[in-house]
Amino acid sequence: MTAPPAAPAGPAPVYLALALSLGAAVSLGITRFAYGLLLPVMKDDLAWSYTLAGAMNTVNAAGYLLGALVTPWLLRRWGAAPLLLWGSVLASVFMALSGFFIEAAPLLLQRLLAGVASAFVFIAGGLLAARLGTRAPQQAGLLLGLYYGGVGWGIALSALGVPPLLAAARDVAHGWAWPGGAWRRCAWRPRRCWSGRPRHYKNKSCLRRLDKHQKPI
Repeated sequence: MTAPPAAPAGPAPVYLALALSLGAAVSLGITRFAYGLLLPVMKDDLAWSYTLAGAMNTVNAAGYLLGALVTPWLLRRWGAAPLLLWGSVLASVFMALSGFFIEAAPLLLQRLLAGVASAFVFIAGGLLAARLGTRAPQQAGLLLGLYYGGVGWGIALSALGVPPLLAAARDVAHGWAWPGGAWRRCAWRPRRCWSGRPRHYKNKSCLRRLDKHQKPI
């Protein structure tokens, strides 16, 4: 009985690590940091107190903690790949919802749920990146660095993109809601990026192959 062939260690693992890094960019770089840029404008527009404005990020952090506690059970039940993909969908939906409400209660709930979904994405993506490193051990450090580096370029993208969007919507009622639509498209990107995967992954989903490589812890 011959052992299964090893996964190619050329450009494909790097490509997949970059694709996985979109999850890190969404879960921390955009869902958390971009919202922080919108928060001062929302505070002024909606006449929030500093306590309420601070509570928006506090409940987001609480949601992230809750999501992190639930993630191990979800990994055992569904696996990392579905959790990453559906977490990206939920993160995009919850970010988009911030543009449809002006009352504090639904916005607090939106931030809580966005934190939960962000935890799903970041943890599942990190697990897949680690498994990818075991398939290409000579590139393991690079692959993990690329994944976690996604947080940095998500923050950079937010810093470059949010101010022009706010400036363009300056004269629109509740103009802070407009950037939410743009970031919703960014958050949706991890769900779509796999359609361009390398040729040797065409016959089988690359995420599912990584998911089957090792049982979730």
